[in-house]
Order: sequence, then C-alpha cells, then structure tokens
Amino acid sequence: MSHQPPASFPKREQDSHKGNFGRVMLCGGSRGMAGSIALSSIAALHTGSGLVSTAVPDRCLETVASFHPCVMTIPLADDLQGHFAVGAVDELASRLDGLDAIGCGPGMTTNDGSMQIVRRLIEPTKLARVFDADAINCLAKMQWAKGDPISSSKSRSGKSRSNNGEANNIVLTPHPGELGRLAGIDTKNRDLQIEAAQKLAAHHHVTIVVKGGPTVVVDATRTWINSTGNPGMATAGSGDVLTGVITSLMGQGLSPWDAARLGVWIHGAAGDRAAAEYGQPGMSAYELLSELPKVIAAFDS
Repeated sequence: MSHQPPASFPKREQDSHKGNFGRVMLCGGSRGMAGSIALSSIAALHTGSGLVSTAVPDRCLETVASFHPCVMTIPLADDLQGHFAVGAVDELASRLDGLDAIGCGPGMTTNDGSMQIVRRLIEPTKLARVFDADAINCLAKMQWAKGDPISSSKSRSGKSRSNNGEANNIVLTPHPGELGRLAGIDTKNRDLQIEAAQKLAAHHHVTIVVKGGPTVVVDATRTWINSTGNPGMATAGSGDVLTGVITSLMGQGLSPWDAARLGVWIHGAAGDRAAAEYGQPGMSAYELLSELPKVIAAFDS
C-alpha cells in the first residue's frame, strides 16, 4: 500500500469561477436524521465544489440549512413523518439539469418516496452519481444486484458511451452491512465482501468502495487498497462525509475510479489528522470536516 495519494487533485486556473468547480447536489435526510446529509453537503464544500445544493424533505429544510450558510437547500415533498413523499421524485428530476454530480442516500430511509428517487437515479444517464447508506438499502430492496446490467450504451440523452468499467459513472460506498444486504453475503467475511463487490462492479459496470479496515476500491477490472485512516473513523457520520468528498470530486471531473480512490485517501488522511488532535476514542465525523481543507492544501505545497 502506497502512502502517496492515488490521483492528482483537480487544478484551478486563475481565471476560474465557481461554475468551473462542479455543481453538485446531495439528496437525503429525514426527520431525526438531518445531520447525515448536512455532513455530506459540508464535506462537498470543503472538497472544492463550487456550488452545493441539498435536496431534503420539506420538514428538514431549516434544520439542514442551519448547519452551513453556503449550502443551498431544496425542499422536496414529504409525508407527515418527515420522509420523502412519493411525489418528491418528480420535483427532484426537475432539478437535475445542469448538475455535474449527485450523491444520494444519507439519512433518507427506505420508504416509498426514497425508493422512487433511487429508481430514478439508477437509470442510465450521463450524470455522475454516488449511492450510499439508504440509497444502497433501497437498491437491495429492489434486488438490483441480481437484475439485468444497467444499460451502458445509451444515456437519457441518447448519446453513446463506451462500454467499460466506468461506463455508468456510478460509485457505490457500502459498509459491510449494506454490502451484505445488497449482495446477500456474510458481513463478517472480508474476503467474501471484496469478491462479491468485484463481481457486482463487473456486472453493472460501476465502481464500489468497500468500507472497512482497510477500505478497498474495486471496479470491473481493478482493485485498490487504501493506506490512510484509523479505527477512530468507525463512528456515526464518517461515511456521510466520504459521500460528500467523492461526489465533489466527480463533480469536478474525476472519473469514478479516480474520485473513489482519491476520495477515500483524502477522507482517511483527514481522519488521521483528527485522531492526532483529538485521539481516536474522542474524535467524531464532525472533526473530519475541518481537516479536509488541510489535507487538500498539501496538494499545492
């Protein structure tokens, strides 16, 4: 395992504006779990995205908006429990034009409204997508892993695309439990997890981040093992931060393979900095947010 970053961080030209650094959206949250999608959104800001919007159930809007003034919040239809309503998918679809990437799943639950959103986002499209947490649980309920491969020959616009390991511009970021539900495997067998992820990545032409110690990234033909990170990162919200980091990098133009590997590396390095300052038992995912810019700043040194 190399301790050097696996890919270069996107460069910035002097005459750039915020539109050059990716328009990304994070979609998720529910009443009682608004913090997860807020973490993802702030992480995307700290990873360099020029514009970050967050699509949440209407009842969660003020809560999510209160976390950071630079995150734009978009209310979608919700039910009385503060979950996405069935009609939310149409509202979300109307907001997708002009986006460079979307991250979906943190805190969104797997109710009918969430299921419809995931069904819409998993369809063939040129839009870069990251599926995490409950979005992966929705895919498991849909039995997506056992279904026909996602079409990689045409996007919604009808433009042809190459049929390779990154054809679908999708990254999945499951922890062992989510991968177990998705692929129907033993969550305690690490080797089996990685093998199942490799088969799934090859079948659907996606990139998969197999979280754990160490985290492993696979696509149809390649495997990469991360060298950063520590057990202190095994805490609530840490994966939500990673979702925002990878979504941001994809929005800035990195391929799924490079965005997943670099995102995991940066995320782990931020965790190592947080552990050095707070100690592994005392650190939380919130501390990762302030460490992300410090890790990224080193790319310019």
